[in-house]
Amino acid sequence: MKKFLAVLLCASLCVSAAIPAMAAEANSYATGSIVTFGSYEQDNNPDNGKEPVQWIVLQSDGDRAFLISQYCLDAHPYNTDFVPMTWEKCTLRIWLNNTFMNELFSAEEQAQILPVTVVNENNPNYGTYGGKDTVDQIYLLSVGEAYQYFPEEAGRQALPTAYAIARGAYVNETSGNTWWWLRTAGVRRIDASGVRQDGRISGYGSRDVYRPSGAIRPVLWIQIPDSN
Repeated sequence: MKKFLAVLLCASLCVSAAIPAMAAEANSYATGSIVTFGSYEQDNNPDNGKEPVQWIVLQSDGDRAFLISQYCLDAHPYNTDFVPMTWEKCTLRIWLNNTFMNELFSAEEQAQILPVTVVNENNPNYGTYGGKDTVDQIYLLSVGEAYQYFPEEAGRQALPTAYAIARGAYVNETSGNTWWWLRTAGVRRIDASGVRQDGRISGYGSRDVYRPSGAIRPVLWIQIPDSN
């Protein structure tokens, strides 16, 4: 079943690639648009090279745009050790802003990614400490931001790429969706919040931080390229 889902997702990825490419050529960064930026292994066939990554524009602010990947691109634990953790200290943050960023973006593309102050709020339901604010180029949505940018459960549902599945991402055999990490702590600091495969937000955080099946749906702010 996993193999079948991976093939199905690969086909979907290939068919939809033309639409984001046209959006990028038109330089449309309006909220809700899909653009391409960077390349990453997605079809789990490294022999044909990396595939262009598709992003949803969550917010457009003058010459800046806030993007989230359309698909979950990889799978990685929030923290490699099962210990109390915050976004500031977790190994996932280090990996995203180093290994992942260098694999996904060229030097020229990295220059477009804006470092921003990330406010790490306490868990809104349980008050669990969220840690100090950070300065990041690539990060994850918080619980509050997930509600803000995706007010409907259907909008939060996400498919994993074939590569993410091969890396251990959970796949629901009925929907094909996966669950993906948020950066907010759960009810305990040995948990992290996430978005379930059906789009519900697990603010309780029954996602032990060292679970490798958590999918990665990164966000970033970029400088919109000059169309002239």
